[in-house]
Amino acid sequence: MCEQFCEALLSAGYQGDLHRDEAGKLLAATDNSVYQVTPALVLAPLNGMDLDIIGRVAASPAFERLALTARGGGTGTNGQALTNAIVIDTSRHMTRVLAFNAEARTVRVEPGVVLAQLNAYLAEHGLTFPAQISTASRATIGGMVSTDACGKGSRIYGKTGDYVESLNLILSRGGTISARTYTAEELDAAAHAGDAGTQLAQELRALVSPVRESVEAVFPRISRSLTGYDIQRAFPADGAVHLQRLIAGSEGTLAIIRDITLRVVPIPTVKKLVVVRYPSLDEALSDCQRILTHGPSAIETLDEKLYALARNDATWTQVRHAMEGDTPPEHPLVTNFVEFLGDSESEVDARITGFVESLREVNQIQGHYVANASQEQKQLWGVRSRGVGLLARADGPRKPIAFVEDTVVPPEHLPAYIKAFRAILDRHGVDYGMFGHVDAGCLHVRPALDMTQESDARLLRTITEEVVALVKQYGGLLWGEHGKGYRGEFTRDFFGNDLYPVLGEIKRLFDPNNRMNPGKIVTPRPDIAAVAAIDAVPFRGTIDGEVPASIRQQWTKAFECNGNGVCFDWDTSVPICPSYKVTRDRVQSPKGRAALLREWLRVKQANDRDRLQIVEQQLMQSMQGCLGCNACASQCPVHVSIPELRSRFLETYYRTHGWPLRERLLGNMERVLSVTRRLPWLFNPLLGARPVRRLAERRLGVIDSPLLSQPSFEQRIAKGYRQPRRSRGSVALLLDPYTSSFDAAVPEAAVALLRALNFEVSTIAAIPSGKAAHVHGMREKAAQQSQAVLRTVASLARRQVPVIALEPSVALFLRQDCGHAELGDAAGKILLLNEWLAGLGLDTGVPTIAGDEQTYGLLAHCTEITAIPTTGESWRDLFRSFGLLLQPEPVGCCGMAGTYGHLVENQERSKKLYAMSWQRHVAHYGERLLATGFSCRCQVGRLGGFRPRHPVEVLAQRALGLSQDASSSSA
Repeated sequence: MCEQFCEALLSAGYQGDLHRDEAGKLLAATDNSVYQVTPALVLAPLNGMDLDIIGRVAASPAFERLALTARGGGTGTNGQALTNAIVIDTSRHMTRVLAFNAEARTVRVEPGVVLAQLNAYLAEHGLTFPAQISTASRATIGGMVSTDACGKGSRIYGKTGDYVESLNLILSRGGTISARTYTAEELDAAAHAGDAGTQLAQELRALVSPVRESVEAVFPRISRSLTGYDIQRAFPADGAVHLQRLIAGSEGTLAIIRDITLRVVPIPTVKKLVVVRYPSLDEALSDCQRILTHGPSAIETLDEKLYALARNDATWTQVRHAMEGDTPPEHPLVTNFVEFLGDSESEVDARITGFVESLREVNQIQGHYVANASQEQKQLWGVRSRGVGLLARADGPRKPIAFVEDTVVPPEHLPAYIKAFRAILDRHGVDYGMFGHVDAGCLHVRPALDMTQESDARLLRTITEEVVALVKQYGGLLWGEHGKGYRGEFTRDFFGNDLYPVLGEIKRLFDPNNRMNPGKIVTPRPDIAAVAAIDAVPFRGTIDGEVPASIRQQWTKAFECNGNGVCFDWDTSVPICPSYKVTRDRVQSPKGRAALLREWLRVKQANDRDRLQIVEQQLMQSMQGCLGCNACASQCPVHVSIPELRSRFLETYYRTHGWPLRERLLGNMERVLSVTRRLPWLFNPLLGARPVRRLAERRLGVIDSPLLSQPSFEQRIAKGYRQPRRSRGSVALLLDPYTSSFDAAVPEAAVALLRALNFEVSTIAAIPSGKAAHVHGMREKAAQQSQAVLRTVASLARRQVPVIALEPSVALFLRQDCGHAELGDAAGKILLLNEWLAGLGLDTGVPTIAGDEQTYGLLAHCTEITAIPTTGESWRDLFRSFGLLLQPEPVGCCGMAGTYGHLVENQERSKKLYAMSWQRHVAHYGERLLATGFSCRCQVGRLGGFRPRHPVEVLAQRALGLSQDASSSSA
């Protein structure tokens, strides 16, 4: 049936993507939940016209049995967009802002627009869409409408549905309607006429009006109320019908969203954040009602487990002072993040002053911190937004999972409710983490279960049923934020026996044959089908469990990927994940590669050779698209390092199929360079000859190879650099095969700078680091080569000689990928030049050269800025100590990434990545642009027309000039 449907779509003029392949379907089979449901087909429409075609063709008699499920960012926590039918993925292409009216403060968008993308657009006009959620970097507006999403600040700003002006919808019968507000007068006047939307609104009003009193009696008196089929807000007492309010939270069970018109609001003028520390969760929760009397816009709590996990996060150094003060506590703390908004600094400061003074009266508080700067607040809120991911990093096979994670109760009942909730989990011997929006009475609780174990899988129902009973006891709801998904079987528990049949009738008016996201929330008639039960849907853990535990342990990170979706970040200035950003194809993402790896391992166990060949080839194509930046190793909350997994896969694959010639050559490149770099006069004429370059392009698929530095590094150093007369100590410079071979001016400058600073400099020869071999799956060779380097480093470390490196990709390869091997401790002794110099506290006493024309721009290597978030700050401070101005710019991948940008098949993507992120900065700074990565400098050289300098070259020039000035003065 799906094949015929695809043919019919194409015949009707459909221009979007059709994914019938294993990889495409596998990526739509999971979200951030415990479930895995493989769809029959995945469609990625280009625009609204494609959606119209899907609706018309699906409504034809030949396909009237096909079911459709719309999908957004794939961040659902309960399988909201999972189905075994047809998925309509709006996130890949339908990402346009269609219209904006600044005066009316409305914006019309396609459903695939990402929240952070929308707010970046609105910020230029001083506006924002205020429904803030932690997954803002990848959650789509269509998905947010479908779950009526909300998050931080919801007590003040409300939910997504509160800002929906109107929706254009495609119905299961193929027609389109406008879901908007229909006034009572409009509906009464059109009693015998009107368009399809008006007629539907009339039928719905007639259905709901008789039960209005029951609605008021049943719905909880809490700010978040019921999400999904919100008949309280959709059908007010004045006789109007807010049809858009009914769609908000309906999770695609009523119609498909074609586009959305939203109301937006001004960005708050002033925001400030107070972090308050407590010894336990009980004290933190108990203090919330008192805090609310000071009028904050939000109160967010992080429990002890999240605090402990955050201390191991890459960003901890940026937030430590706020989270724990000057002295690390003996035990993990609990923190309340208290945000204040206002129209003026004086207004907000006055409220914060009063609040801070009140803290002195609370004995259990263990300090506080006021964050005034916006960047500092952003870093702190980043800890909160990564809460889910941090929990997934917990040790052991049991991982905190979502199934009772968004319960909500009246805020005044929250401390007692959470105490009883914890008692349930403790009774079942289940660990957990807690965080969330305590001002709204919603604390996210994720019990830790091992879903590959049948006993733990059974606990999912046991715990859910106990929590349902508990939350009802406290006057709350099971779903206060994330929608229902496969928890729809409990809808009757909260709507009651009188209202629940009304929901079925609403579903019948929209979707009489149960074709829109079936199995969720409610069915149009009991005889058609039942709502799916929480434990009757395939668990991902059960599927993963088909791979033996011993093999899962060898590929741990692939199985720990939990679908959080950080790798789908829309922002081109954020490094993760370049291959996804440039393609918008989720197969070309860390999550996609991890999913394909799991499936490959599972199919291998099943001995299905035909399917294994298909999955293996699709996995290989996905892995070949990886640029190897390793941003995922630090930016992914679970630290899923795809370059490491790729190296292991390639080793396995090539041991079976053999290493191609190009892979063998590139994998041995570092060893070749150890010879050729010493003889540039011999090899450059050969490597630069047109026939040789044409041959390399035609036979190997390699282009734009750089030439060796001439003179070589050894020749440059041989010119004579005297050791300082008054030494400040010794330092060893770790030469890497790349800068020393192709960019010798960089290590030359480093030696000059260090000697100008009165350090005795020795160099560690540029022997193979193992990186090239590791990238191409030659893992045994990589281990041998890296260990040879680390033995030298270990020897120097024993003599207390600092070892510093220049090339981030090599230094961080040794630190990240070799840190667990033999001599792994030595890997941690390697510091990048700026890291080491930052620790010296240099103060030259030189006044800063002011003026924008004197400011340098820094574009750091993407591996470096994700693994070491303080990179830009440390370089900026170093430049300031030399009287120079430096502006670190947020930037993604340049598109070169080692040899990636030199391969013929990658040219289009490589150049597009450069244009997406680097090009504007290159144009702005010109010759004042600096870059820390060798491959980055190569990319600018070939696409920007000049070679940018490494920061050390500028500092060396400055230091030598200062020393000459000092010598002249003393003379």
